[in-house]
Amino acid sequence: MIKNKEAYYSVLEDIPKRHVFVTVGKGGVGKTTVSILLSLVLSERGKTLLASLDPAKHLLEYLGIPKVLKEVEVKSNLKIIQYDIDPLAKRVSSEYATLLKQVVPGLMILSLEDLVNAIRHAPGFEEEIFLRILENLYNRKDIDYIVIDTPPTGITHRIFNLPRLYMFWLEKLFELRSKIVSLRYSIAKSMGEKVEERDPVLSRLENLRERYRTLYNNIKDTRRTSIFIVTTPEPLPVYEAEESVKFFNQIGAHVRAIVINKILPEDVAKKLGISESQKENLEKALSISCNKCRKLFIRHHSKTPRSLEEAKELINLTELTG
Repeated sequence: MIKNKEAYYSVLEDIPKRHVFVTVGKGGVGKTTVSILLSLVLSERGKTLLASLDPAKHLLEYLGIPKVLKEVEVKSNLKIIQYDIDPLAKRVSSEYATLLKQVVPGLMILSLEDLVNAIRHAPGFEEEIFLRILENLYNRKDIDYIVIDTPPTGITHRIFNLPRLYMFWLEKLFELRSKIVSLRYSIAKSMGEKVEERDPVLSRLENLRERYRTLYNNIKDTRRTSIFIVTTPEPLPVYEAEESVKFFNQIGAHVRAIVINKILPEDVAKKLGISESQKENLEKALSISCNKCRKLFIRHHSKTPRSLEEAKELINLTELTG
């Protein structure tokens, strides 16, 4: 076993700068806590940003951040930001509504407010907002390391699957638009009419396709992205951890570590009557196949960290297998 801060150093060895770490797991397993610990260790190596996408906004409570959507420097080389979906969604839905009214005149019968509300509650819209945030974070050049504290597992999977899904649809739309442009060109040429050299819709589709291809490639690139899956030694969190490994393997992303959090001392587990259950679920978590990823243990801590100093104490409760 490698213990304490050395456990993190061992997992993080040979990681280049401009790297994004993504913590994933079921609600309540300690994603925010692990994100804080990871950020503290990384801040000793370079400029680090901890960005929380978690709608529960635990980061505000844990570290006393005064407001959302503002980067706050909490120590040397460490900034923190808590994103809030509502103001961002309102702004983006207004942009879409205005664009739709321009493109589809028939929508003039709807008020702008009605159209904004319809877009705001459309399936997948929130995931689109999170995806925009993700893209902006990957484009940051002023930060060495970014740690992303994610929403619950299901939402996170949908967010990270979107670039691949968008690429598929954009490719089909690009092919369809190319045929339309080609046909229009042939008709115009045969009639001796002037033809635009570049179709603006085709240019827009090409731009979008390139954006999502870049994001998808960054997610798959082991030099740019590492996934940390967080679980506790309980049946449902371990199951979700296993499903997350399968999902990220499917999209080609690299799971660097599985963090097993809140492990009770054996005597305490026996008193609570969960010794066998904890042991069984620990074994299941350790048996998850994740392409040579590392397994970190964090011993049970009696309270959630309410400051960076309390978070630093939890680093001493960490062990690395192997």
